[in-house]
Amino acid sequence: MHSLTLEGSPRRGRRALRLSAALLATLALAGTAALTGTAAPARAAEIDGAITNVTVTPTTPKQGSQLTTTIAWQVPDDTLAGDTFTLALSEHLKNLPTDFALRDPATGAVVADAAVVGTRPSVVTFTMTAYAEDHLNVSGQAFVTSDFEGRTTPSGVPTPFTSTTNDGRDFTTVVTPTGVLRGSDVVTKFGTYTRADQGRLVADDFLVWSVNTPMGPFDSATVGDSVPVGEAWSFDCDTAVFTEIRTKADGSLAAPVAVTPASFDCTDSGYTVSWGAQTRTAQYRAAVAVSLAAPTGTATAPQTFTNAATASTVRAGVAAGSRVTASKVQASAGGVGSGDVPVSAVTITKGDAAGHAADTADAAVVLSDGTASLAYRVTNTGADALADVSVSDAVVANGTVTGLSCDFSALGGPSTGVTWAGPLAVGASFDCTAALAGVTAGTADHHDVGTVTARGIESGQAVTSSNAWFARVSGATGTTTTPTSAPTTTPAALAAPAAGPTAPAASTPRPAAAAATTGLAFTGAELAGPVTLAALLTLLGAALVVSTRRRAARAALTGDADRSHRGE
Repeated sequence: MHSLTLEGSPRRGRRALRLSAALLATLALAGTAALTGTAAPARAAEIDGAITNVTVTPTTPKQGSQLTTTIAWQVPDDTLAGDTFTLALSEHLKNLPTDFALRDPATGAVVADAAVVGTRPSVVTFTMTAYAEDHLNVSGQAFVTSDFEGRTTPSGVPTPFTSTTNDGRDFTTVVTPTGVLRGSDVVTKFGTYTRADQGRLVADDFLVWSVNTPMGPFDSATVGDSVPVGEAWSFDCDTAVFTEIRTKADGSLAAPVAVTPASFDCTDSGYTVSWGAQTRTAQYRAAVAVSLAAPTGTATAPQTFTNAATASTVRAGVAAGSRVTASKVQASAGGVGSGDVPVSAVTITKGDAAGHAADTADAAVVLSDGTASLAYRVTNTGADALADVSVSDAVVANGTVTGLSCDFSALGGPSTGVTWAGPLAVGASFDCTAALAGVTAGTADHHDVGTVTARGIESGQAVTSSNAWFARVSGATGTTTTPTSAPTTTPAALAAPAAGPTAPAASTPRPAAAAATTGLAFTGAELAGPVTLAALLTLLGAALVVSTRRRAARAALTGDADRSHRGE
């Protein structure tokens, strides 16, 4: 059967990092356009592989019912607002919905907007919002519920329903319809939407009900159609169209031809049409549009519209009557999407070249000239790549730290410096070095604090971590006062940073260290004695100092500084 359609009447986060690159690219394109005189086109990226599965249910639907196409999808973590992916739906589907949104069920945020273009086949395009820029592992499901074409999907015949993604992958579900369509020997009725919104946005003439007489020949026929109780629509009598549909020699139906009925009586609540004799193998059709009192709206559940018609024919003086009902259900679509909110974290650990952490244990012992080489390791211990990484060191007491520099080259950054735009990937690390000098024997140990700051690319969160280091000169007896700097973290060892985010922990006063047992220590009382002994001891002490300094210098060159400090 042929349907008749009548015309109706009247950020922050990763975004900031990627936008910087995008801005440079835009400027480059703009420069090219200025030289060539052509405009640089701007377009969003098309995502390949986003659709992971498509299914159609039920697989044994009744003729005239609806099918639901379910679409599973997941986008990569570098997806930006405006990026798209598409799906060409099965050509057997019809009366599809238009626009719909995929929302995060926990927050109601729109994850993606979808639009259906009513081509043949229809294509649904998903456009990602900024939600994907602030979340990881963004995925979800969409559904489209619509009618299917009975003429191309015969009952009892397995029919493949194939949908094709924008990157050329096919997903097929075999559907076998059931039930028998009414034959042309009885009255038939069907509805046709006049617009894609199906009465959600425009109420006037949103649906056409068509009623066919039985196939001729017959002496006369009468058709009656009325608004059932409880329905909110009414007939628009001035839209009535009357046609004759003939059967061709091959059994197919010819295009409808306009005819004039014997009579037509119509009101808002129903109509009656009478036909004269039909001498051919043909049938008459009356098609009348109906209107709603108000649009159903886009936020309401799908509405079902029902109608019933009667017909009687006279053949050879014998009258026969029949009754038929039909219904139309608005198409529907929707879906969900969600993602993980990334947790950003960073850790810094610090020690000297010999591997002494010296952050909470007894202070490390440095060379007698108050110098040491410092080493730092920074690690991304969160679940989010980091940007705007910056490393610093602040001395709290006794000495100076200079020459701080980090090597980001293995991660794609510079080989020197203390700042890097990133990204510092999850689990990645880099090393820094600095020089300590000016540590003197006294009542307070040397104390400095290494600090790293960064920003989560996905989360936009600012993160920081600090680690203290304590030291004293060989032979000095020192005590540590409560630090006045920011709290510090306490990793187990320099080469093994904490596995998760490291919250700053306040340093606590440490007891005064025991007197050093290495090196030589003299007091004024030991020098009190005969002048001769004093001179001898003075010469001996000078010799020992020279020897000790030479050994320390040699140890520093050979990497044996720690043994030299212990006097080994």
